[in-house]
Amino acid sequence: MKNTRIWLNVLLAICVFFSTALLTSFPSRASGDFDPVYYAQRYPDVAAAYGNDPVALYGHYLNFGMNEHRFKNAQEEADNQASDTLDTYIDVDIANQTVTYYVDGVAVLTSPCVTGQPGNGRSTPTGVFQVLTKIPGKYLVGPDWNVWVDRWMRFTGAVGLHDANWRSKFGGSIYKSNGSHGCVNLPSDVAKQLYDMVEIGTAVVVH
Repeated sequence: MKNTRIWLNVLLAICVFFSTALLTSFPSRASGDFDPVYYAQRYPDVAAAYGNDPVALYGHYLNFGMNEHRFKNAQEEADNQASDTLDTYIDVDIANQTVTYYVDGVAVLTSPCVTGQPGNGRSTPTGVFQVLTKIPGKYLVGPDWNVWVDRWMRFTGAVGLHDANWRSKFGGSIYKSNGSHGCVNLPSDVAKQLYDMVEIGTAVVVH
């Protein structure tokens, strides 16, 4: 019985250690000044539903917490001023066919793009998402396509931002007649720059 208690205490300590490590490892450049440790402790209801995964906690803040006027860090609570805007995020503007990456409210990268072709279920989904996967090279495979991309940044389902070296032009009205299958196509050099700048968890706003 004594040995069992000792092992249980050891396992509990390990779980606490890794939970803390996971929370504190969330890169600040992915979320500006969002503090996942503070958020989980301040809002136990969120932690109970989403666990300690920093990306999941930030996802809650983006989709619910901000609208519910929850504080994203201790400083906001001390100032009693909950933020209602994003400072660090990727903006995908479908109407203007541009992708802009903002850091602390400043545009640090802007490029024309090609989004999903309207109709037939190929439009790029709109909403607030997060970079969920970063892969430096993979095949994108579908019913009638099998293409290699050098930089893949998935943000929802099978939809992501990536280079499209098969295109010679981006922007304008290309997407209306020769758009993607839903992804956000970027020039190769831009995709590489963006890939190096963002982190897993970075907000992606598509509108």
